[in-house]
Amino acid sequence: MMIERWMLSMVLGVSVANGFVYAEETEPEQRRDSRIIASVEMPGYTKSVEVVGGYAYVGDRTGLHILDVSDPSNPIKIGHLKTGKCVNEIRIVGGTAYMAGGFSGLVIADVRNPAYPKLLSMTDQIGEVTGIDIVGTTVYTSGSLKGLLTFDVSDPALPVLLGQRRMQISAPYVQVVGTTAFVSDRRVGLVAFDIRETRHARDVSKTRTADEAFGFEIQGNYAYIGDQDTGMTIMDVSNPRWPEYLSTIELPGFASSVDVVGTTAYVASGVAGVYVIDVTDPNTPMILDHIDTPDRAFEICVVGRYGYVADGHGGLQVIDFRKKRRSITIPSN
Repeated sequence: MMIERWMLSMVLGVSVANGFVYAEETEPEQRRDSRIIASVEMPGYTKSVEVVGGYAYVGDRTGLHILDVSDPSNPIKIGHLKTGKCVNEIRIVGGTAYMAGGFSGLVIADVRNPAYPKLLSMTDQIGEVTGIDIVGTTVYTSGSLKGLLTFDVSDPALPVLLGQRRMQISAPYVQVVGTTAFVSDRRVGLVAFDIRETRHARDVSKTRTADEAFGFEIQGNYAYIGDQDTGMTIMDVSNPRWPEYLSTIELPGFASSVDVVGTTAYVASGVAGVYVIDVTDPNTPMILDHIDTPDRAFEICVVGRYGYVADGHGGLQVIDFRKKRRSITIPSN
C-alpha cells in the first residue's frame, strides 16, 4: 500500500487523502477547472489592469483605481486618481505608475501610498496614447498617428520628449526588448524599430498578421499577438529583422490582449471572454480552457494561478485558473 502510493506520487505528481490519490490531468483539454471568484464594479468602462505586490492597478474611463488583492477572492478598493480620460494601459515601477492615458497623454502618478495616489505629471497634446512601456528612465508610448514617442522620465514630474516616429495608422501597443521596440500596427501588423538612437528610431521590419494586430506580448523568442477578430498569432522574433510567422489559432470575439506565463498564453477576447492556450509548441497552439466573463474581456494580467481581467462594463473580474484533479481509488489489501 505504501509502495503503491509512493510510486504514484513519483510518476503522476499526486497527493493522497481520504483513501484517494488526486492526480493532475495530463490531457491538455482536461487540465483546467477555472472559475471567476470575484467581481468588482467600476464607475467607468474598464480597459486595463496591472497587478504588482498584492495590489491591482485598474484603469477605466474615470482614471486609476487601486485595489488590495492580497486575498484574490476579496479585492478591496483603497485608492482612486482621476485622470480625465480613459487609462488604456498601466506600468508600475517602484512606487510610480506610468499610464497610457488616452487623450490625457502620458500620465504619471506617485502610488507609494496606494490609498492616496498623487498625480505627478500629465503630458497631453501628443494625441491619444493607448500603449506604454518603460525601460530604466525612458518611457515609450504608442497610440495615434503620432506613433512611437520616447520620453526621458528621470524626473517623473517633468517628462521630456526625446523622439518621435510617426505611423500611418493607429498603433495600439508597444513593448521594448533590448534595443528593439515592437509596435502593433492595425494596418501593417507587427512593426519593429531599432531604438539604439533614442531620438531617431529606425525601421527594422514590418510583418503582416492575419488580421489587425492589437495587444501582444514578447516572451523569449516569440511574439504572441492578439489579432483582433481572427484570434492569436505567434511569430518567431529572435531576429527582429526577419520575424517568422508560425501559427494562428482562431478564437471568437476580439483578441485584444495576451499574457504569457511559461508555456501558457491567456487571451482576453472581448465578448468571448478569456481563452487559455497551450503554447508549448508555438507551431501548434492548443486551447486548454475558456472562461466567459460578464461583458468584454479587454486586458488580462496573470499572477500565479489567478487572472485579473479588465472587463469593460463588467469591471474587474478575478479568475482562479485551477487545475482539475481526478480521484484514483487504491484498493486496500
